[in-house]
Amino acid sequence: MFDNFTFTFRTILIVLFISAAVCGEALSQTVIHVDNENPSASDDNPGTSNLPIKTIAGAANLADQINKSNTPVTVLVHPGTYRESVILPFISDHSNTPAEIVLEADSAGSVIVSGSDVWTGWTKKAGTDIYTHNWTYNWGAVPNPWPSETLEKIVRRREMIFIDGNLLKQVLSIEELEEKSFYVSEDENKVYVWPPADVNINDSTVEVAVRSGLLIVNNRENVTIRGFIFQHDNTGVDGNAVEINNSSNILIEGCSFIWNNWGGLRFNGSTDITARRNIANHNGGRGIEAWRIKNLLFEENTTSFNNWRGVRGNFTGFAVAGMKHLRIHDAVYRKHISLGNMTRGFWCDFDCENVVIEDSILADNLKDGIFIEANQGPFTIRNTAICNNKNGPGVLAANAENVELEGNVLYGNGDTQIALRGVTSSRAVSNWETGEEMHLRSKNWTMSNNVILGSNSGQTLIDVKESPADIFIDTINSDNNIWYNAENANVFKANGTHDFNGWKSITGQDTNSVFGDPDTSNMTDKQNNLLDTCMNQTSISIFSVSVDAITHDSVEISWSTSEPADSQVEYGPTESYGSTSELDTSLAFDHKVLLTGLSPETTYHFRLISKDQRGKTYLSYDFTFTTAKFADNSPPATPTVLTAIVISSSQINLSWGSSTDNVGVSGYRIYRNGSATTTTTDTYYSDTGLKQSTKYSYTVTAYDAAGNESEHSAQASATTLVDSAKLPPEAPGNLEVKVPQP
Repeated sequence: MFDNFTFTFRTILIVLFISAAVCGEALSQTVIHVDNENPSASDDNPGTSNLPIKTIAGAANLADQINKSNTPVTVLVHPGTYRESVILPFISDHSNTPAEIVLEADSAGSVIVSGSDVWTGWTKKAGTDIYTHNWTYNWGAVPNPWPSETLEKIVRRREMIFIDGNLLKQVLSIEELEEKSFYVSEDENKVYVWPPADVNINDSTVEVAVRSGLLIVNNRENVTIRGFIFQHDNTGVDGNAVEINNSSNILIEGCSFIWNNWGGLRFNGSTDITARRNIANHNGGRGIEAWRIKNLLFEENTTSFNNWRGVRGNFTGFAVAGMKHLRIHDAVYRKHISLGNMTRGFWCDFDCENVVIEDSILADNLKDGIFIEANQGPFTIRNTAICNNKNGPGVLAANAENVELEGNVLYGNGDTQIALRGVTSSRAVSNWETGEEMHLRSKNWTMSNNVILGSNSGQTLIDVKESPADIFIDTINSDNNIWYNAENANVFKANGTHDFNGWKSITGQDTNSVFGDPDTSNMTDKQNNLLDTCMNQTSISIFSVSVDAITHDSVEISWSTSEPADSQVEYGPTESYGSTSELDTSLAFDHKVLLTGLSPETTYHFRLISKDQRGKTYLSYDFTFTTAKFADNSPPATPTVLTAIVISSSQINLSWGSSTDNVGVSGYRIYRNGSATTTTTDTYYSDTGLKQSTKYSYTVTAYDAAGNESEHSAQASATTLVDSAKLPPEAPGNLEVKVPQP
């Protein structure tokens, strides 16, 4: 009876929305709750907070039905891991619906959409450290989508296995098995796993990637996707975990696309795209791809450490990059980081025009920092650090016209800092918007106020690969740059090899430029910071900075680092800061710091400090936030009945009674041993990552939108369990002593 009731209620809800639209009534925002950890959850539910939907896919279908009535819909997904694939259906009968659909995690990073399932019941192979499990899939090596390219078999596989979140290395025969690897035998219908030496596989979380296409959005408009983690998608070569196809007015914000078999995120044939504060790291091929996009805004995104699968088969130069974008018209990339990709950092392939890249970092990639290929431009790179890219130039350009380099620092890249190709031979490219056919060569470049440095004698500063280089030389406009290589003066290559005077002579440029060691007297503050980034590798590993839960006197700041590090924030009303948060010494990839005692309606500057286990410190750029207006002076009531329940040697679960407020409770702040640790909108919280056999004391407060905070709840304490795996053996018992009789 209950199921019939909820199904009927849901059906009536949809009918009412559609009927109201027919009658021309204005409808307000609808919120659909998803909570797969709620025992009452079902895809037949209406999606209220008390009767939530169980799956994101089910909620997306319901949202689509309601959206037909031109009603804005938010799908609010509560914390948890959702092992499913989601398709936001193709608009067929309401293509002109302007109302927005929002898919949003209840709190950023609390919702994982995963392509893997948890597997248990592993059997140890006698006399070895190898475990086995039945394998029911027969994917084989996926077909090569690029017949002109050689793809080794390991690149065309799609299997992934994670133990406690760590990816194992895939091998192609049982003879190749080693510690931290696995082998799939489709002939035997069996998988072999050799876990790390200190891991008991049946006491660990083993996740096997079995799904592809975690989120597909087709032919939609006005869609926002916010705060999700998309991981373990097992799509083969050239596929992606998340795809946005033929859509418009799309916002992707605060999401992570990590540890997927090939691509993290792809935009295809779409307009008016905004991607902000996203992470696309540790994917097997590309981080983010975009094809034929009009009006693109990328801000504070990170595409780092990608192409781990491709590099296994020496596939590093075709179709892969930290970020590969093609046919992009009217785009701004701001504060982008491409770091440590096992390929090039950023590839702007053909037919890109009106593109600006600024305040970004393209560093430590296996190949070049950025490849500008067959673009008509204008194409501008400004105030960007391009440094320490290993096996390629800092800037590689082929048949690229109307390029401007302004205010950048290029340092220590491969064999040269700037490499030009496609000077003497043109390349035909059609403009996808106008149909105009262009014959592009590398010409009409402007370079001003750059610092261009080689770090060893083998690194040139600019190399025009083709001769004669007259088209490039005759159309270049270059001045007010700092050029230097302390170990080699002959670092200019164009129609031969030249020193700085020879370069000025053949080009007629760089009249006000210098060839000499840069210092604070001839660099701007911005250039000093960029050069410090390149030479000391500071700030290149901090990304995805987020400012949340802003009140009149507090704010929550979160960020990520490329390796485990501690957490601290400097902040104040100016860039001199003046205040520092308490140091959190725990080493983590993801960081969160709560700042309190702030002044209302005040703009604060802040920067982030994280130090790794080797003692290396990373500093972020300067950021700002503004506190809220102080209005409501009444704090919420004190939360009641706080309980702390021990779950394991590293986890304590908290729960408490809800609070009330004269306006409304915004959330709860959790204090561990007297220090604020996090906030939540729920009346429960799992405190994880704790030390074994340790007593922890907790209190909880409630706060409202004005930042008023209640009194602390009564204290609750609990002591984590002892990790039995680390206990010494029990002492022998029943000791008997027998004395020989005479």
